[in-house]
Amino acid sequence: MGVGSMRQKIQLQSKTVAQDGGGSGAITAWTTFATVYGTITTKSGNQRLFGDQIEQPMTHVIKIRFRRNLNFSDRLMYKFVNLGDEVTRIFNIQSVVNVDNKDKYLEITCIEGIATWALPLK
Repeated sequence: MGVGSMRQKIQLQSKTVAQDGGGSGAITAWTTFATVYGTITTKSGNQRLFGDQIEQPMTHVIKIRFRRNLNFSDRLMYKFVNLGDEVTRIFNIQSVVNVDNKDKYLEITCIEGIATWALPLK
């Protein structure tokens, strides 16, 4: 797969935790530290009951150009417009693989459809 097939604009986000100042706890926010192009490939999906709700987690592999500053605690966000509506998809990182150990591409296995605990900062 060449760079030309990487057409999705993906935001790499890190979690920031700060005290709320009122003494009641911490505030979690996500900040974008890089925007890259990549490909998103769906690998599997299923349904499960979590609490009183049905979750439909989907496993994806997202391929981007190699970089060293991506951690398991980060997440990926993909925004696009579909039929006039802006759609935001959040991917929680499960694993990061340096393809063939050549520092050329990363294959990131992610899960979409599992709750994340804070919205990104605007």
